Amino acid sequence: MISSSSRLMLSTVAGALIGVVVATALAMAWDAAGHRDSDLHQRLHHAVPLDAQEQVTLDAKEKAFAERRAAIEGDLQMANGRLADAIARTPSWSPQVEAATRDVEKAAADLQRATLVHVFEMRAGLKPEHRAAYDAVLIEALRRGPR
Repeated sequence: MISSSSRLMLSTVAGALIGVVVATALAMAWDAAGHRDSDLHQRLHHAVPLDAQEQVTLDAKEKAFAERRAAIEGDLQMANGRLADAIARTPSWSPQVEAATRDVEKAAADLQRATLVHVFEMRAGLKPEHRAAYDAVLIEALRRGPR
């Protein structure tokens, strides 16, 4: 028979392991998303021939988005830490795990929303004759999904 202190210790270790697995999985997903972003970015640059003015405009928009994205990714990392802590404290579905999960979901949604705003800001920085090519690459990537 396992004592209650042994059960508590096993539960704590299990919770910590679950937290590490969740954090690792999310980190791998974000890393993969970065590669998809780079791939999409390359396809957009290949499909849309930018002139010097468009390049300057879009570079400024890219820099602003990189700063915004870094801030949101920091929020996501902190939310993942809170989730890991909640799981370590209570290695089961609990109000604390639920709240931490909602924080992770909010940060992920904030990143998605900021990315979409950025996509439309980039489009607005293009000449009208370049927007159809931009739209086509973007829509195809969204329909195809991650690969």
